[in-house]
Amino acid sequence: MTKRKLNIEFIRIFAVIMTISIHVSNLYLNSFGNIPNSFFGFGAVFNSFARVCVPLFFMISGAFALEKEFDRKKYFERIFKFLIILIAWSAIYYFCKSGFGIKNLGKVITNSFFNANMTSRHLWYMYPLIGIYLALPFIQNMCKNMSRELENLFLILWFCLSGLSVAFLPLAKFITKTDIEISYPVPLLNSAYYLGYFIAGHILYKRFKNIELSKKQNILLIFGYILSSSASAIITYFVSLKINRLCEPTGWYKSALIILATAFIFILFANKEKAFKSPIISLFSSQTFGIYLSHMLFLNIIKKCIVITDINPLISVPVITLIVYLASWIFSLILSKIPLLKKLIA
Repeated sequence: MTKRKLNIEFIRIFAVIMTISIHVSNLYLNSFGNIPNSFFGFGAVFNSFARVCVPLFFMISGAFALEKEFDRKKYFERIFKFLIILIAWSAIYYFCKSGFGIKNLGKVITNSFFNANMTSRHLWYMYPLIGIYLALPFIQNMCKNMSRELENLFLILWFCLSGLSVAFLPLAKFITKTDIEISYPVPLLNSAYYLGYFIAGHILYKRFKNIELSKKQNILLIFGYILSSSASAIITYFVSLKINRLCEPTGWYKSALIILATAFIFILFANKEKAFKSPIISLFSSQTFGIYLSHMLFLNIIKKCIVITDINPLISVPVITLIVYLASWIFSLILSKIPLLKKLIA
């Protein structure tokens, strides 16, 4: 078994905590106009700083998957496993919403493949993940034959076409009140921007994993993450107030600000394998996928018990995020000890 790199496992823990934070803070963003502006503003801050979560997952996957040789058996086993996990968890969330019954089985299977909104919206991540792994053999061969010059060109074009044009055109439309409808779905570069994170993770990890950064460089990376995330929060807050409705294109995963924030965090920890030695990291990181899959069960329970948006987000977001994380971790840990059920989380 491949030895886990604890610095990468730490990124997984950070990413899944940020995932939960997004789903808590989203309640405040989606309540714009019905809550105090201060609550909305603090919610936007938490949300913007957490937006690196999904991109980090894709970058971690790309960092390691694209280094490996194609294995036909593992290829089909992985796809089959992901499909089973998607259907199983879609069924769990669908039955929680609609009630148990064999008559719902057809709807569960259909919604598993076509409509995450009928199960749980956070399962959307499984769709591009499965898509990328379906195309993995072709992506692997493409990346292995890319020179450093082509890698640089890919990163620049992906950042510009996905990060700048796709995300900021809607913002320009909102501000100028002009009918801007321009769409150039360039293959690989902006028509599948999650693939961009996947390939960028491979490129950046390959380049930075053996480079020891200076204290000044580490500080600059942290500052870059804070600056990018803060800019996203500020734009979301003030533009939303200006147009009197929620506007968050700079908070989309394809936004230039989120791409930059994600890259800063990924590079910051990519080369720090020696800095992480505690076995506790593995204990928590081993349940990351299970936590991601199950955390909405516990957040939904909390939402039924209290009106979260009545509480100041400075208190509710960190506290509820921690509660949901620990409950999901315990739940996932228990499932991992049951032979039949552990296949649902790993």
